[in-house]
Amino acid sequence: MLRRLLFVLGSCLCLGQNGLYAQLQPDGATASFRGSLPPKPTAMPSSEKIAAWSQRLVQLTQAFTSVKSHPRAADADIFLKAVRYAIEFEEWYGKKPEDSERVANALLDEASQRIDALQKNKTPWMDGSGQKTLGFYSSIDGSPQPYGVEVPEGLAFGANQPSVPMWIWLHGRGDTTTDLQFVYSRLTAKKPGQFQPKGTIVIHPFGRYCNGWKSAGETDVFEARNDAIARFNIDRNRIALAGFSMGGAGAWHIGAHFADQWACVHTGAGFVDVKRYQKVTPDKMPVWYEQALWGVYDVPAYARNFHNVPLVCYSGEVDPQRDSAEYMVEVLDKEGLHPPHLIGPEMGHKYHPEVIKDVQARIESYVSKGLDTSPKKVVLQTRTLAYSRMHWLQITSIENQWEDARAEAVWEDGDVIRITTKNVGGIELRLPAIAKVFLNGTETASNAKKDRDVVWSWQKKETASNSLHKRPGLQGPIDDGLKSRFIVVLPDREPDSGVVHRWVREESSHFLVRWRSLMRGDPTVRKASEVSEADIRDCHLVLWGTPASNSLIARTMASASLKSVLQWDERVVRIGTQESPASQSIPVLCYPNPLNPNKYVIINSGLTFREAHDKTNSLQNPKLPDWAILDVSEPPTAISAGRVVAADFFDCQWKALPRAKSPADRDLPVVACE
Repeated sequence: MLRRLLFVLGSCLCLGQNGLYAQLQPDGATASFRGSLPPKPTAMPSSEKIAAWSQRLVQLTQAFTSVKSHPRAADADIFLKAVRYAIEFEEWYGKKPEDSERVANALLDEASQRIDALQKNKTPWMDGSGQKTLGFYSSIDGSPQPYGVEVPEGLAFGANQPSVPMWIWLHGRGDTTTDLQFVYSRLTAKKPGQFQPKGTIVIHPFGRYCNGWKSAGETDVFEARNDAIARFNIDRNRIALAGFSMGGAGAWHIGAHFADQWACVHTGAGFVDVKRYQKVTPDKMPVWYEQALWGVYDVPAYARNFHNVPLVCYSGEVDPQRDSAEYMVEVLDKEGLHPPHLIGPEMGHKYHPEVIKDVQARIESYVSKGLDTSPKKVVLQTRTLAYSRMHWLQITSIENQWEDARAEAVWEDGDVIRITTKNVGGIELRLPAIAKVFLNGTETASNAKKDRDVVWSWQKKETASNSLHKRPGLQGPIDDGLKSRFIVVLPDREPDSGVVHRWVREESSHFLVRWRSLMRGDPTVRKASEVSEADIRDCHLVLWGTPASNSLIARTMASASLKSVLQWDERVVRIGTQESPASQSIPVLCYPNPLNPNKYVIINSGLTFREAHDKTNSLQNPKLPDWAILDVSEPPTAISAGRVVAADFFDCQWKALPRAKSPADRDLPVVACE
């Protein structure tokens, strides 16, 4: 049975079962964290019980094949997956073995009933009001992902009914809230949550377990939202995003990154950054590129985006997490924003029973007004092209990567657009019509192509249409390619001998287990010789091995573009001016796939944050930039897959920079796009 490497890191915090109660330590870890997610079991069922569940699971999985193509197949598959993962990763967290027996049997029974109903093309669990447990298939890895739904009593919904508003509620951290516990809690819920907005559906995404609503957890929010919109005829312009604790952190960052998607954002007691939240002192600062990568999720770097959406904040008066909201209030104030920050008197890490009523009333008021989909003013702030669009305005190029980039556009009468920018090298507008555009005070002509939906675009420097350049959706870092569809490609040739081959074998296995145990999905895995042209067209390729052991690595390495930045043979691994002996070194990187430059090729890397970073969601951020060279002569640790010999970002044309400094440098600027 697969088990992950465990690293005992100590205890810190006590978190309640519903994620709303905690006594927080500065590092934000939980008492149940013992160096592994998911944790060790607390009450193992007998081997006989597990064998019986496994046998029944095999039978139900076989029966499920007859309904696998049904549009609602995921509604049954989530129960099979929950039990399958619980068996494989020993996710038994009851006080006694009988607790796990009750949960496992309940989920298998429900799976059986749903499979029977689907065979008759029926979905009775969708009927009427109350609590619902539903699923969808993820676009990332095809896995069934669960979410809960609350439908108020008497609310009519569906294609023939008026559209209804919706809240998306992001749950708090729960180290033991894996699929089994989450699905069971939604299946057996008798009462709605603390918020009960009138005439409003509330959904509860799973968020891929415990990742701070980042990485695949972020994608999960939007896919659960879209599935609910289709099922319940949701009004897209009346959707609120809300959460508490880890969910509050998720509401902060998803609300800031996608401020044009919500009628209101509510943040309850969630962290907003790494440095302040972790109390990182100058002597404890990580390497320069990791500091730069804080800019992926740190909310202060996206504060101006809250000009686009109403924001309601809440903190308990004596909650240590209050500091994060107070900090954001200061940051927002400097940007001319003054959202309400409601305080629960004498409250710790939970809602005050009276103040919560005020929170709900404010959110409901904003939701009733709805989202303005064509605002006359759009404000956009970012540090990465991954989050570079707001309404009809998009930044397509950042001059200095990972530094503050801003654009503000005003749509005046007569279809005149006035744009002001900072650290921006390219802009696109998507509007019905434009008469004139003034960019930083100067009337500027468009070079938009007629066959695109972009009605106006501007690039500071001309970029050939067939040249490689960083652009939204293909800008790095390595972890970015794991937020959308990818497949894992293993070696198909006789492997190299020595430490490099051993590292490839162990780290590729480590990634697959870690993705399944932490991100709760089964990635598609193929040998290099089995990868189809459709795979290359539709997916990012995560390639493991060397040019000698993986034919797809050899194929991509034959391209002039990748060969220009990576030299890799039996003697040396070299990227830019940095090199290391090939006998004990491996390159890890992301790069536009030479076989399909609209997708990434990721070489020898999975998630770059590792087990040691799971103790607090604030540390589950990218740890490596666009590329690195690792010395793998020593075993990987809970912090790193190998000793970093060199690491850096590619420039805006995906070229290596002529740098000679070591990873220990803490004051190195990132990349200026020449």
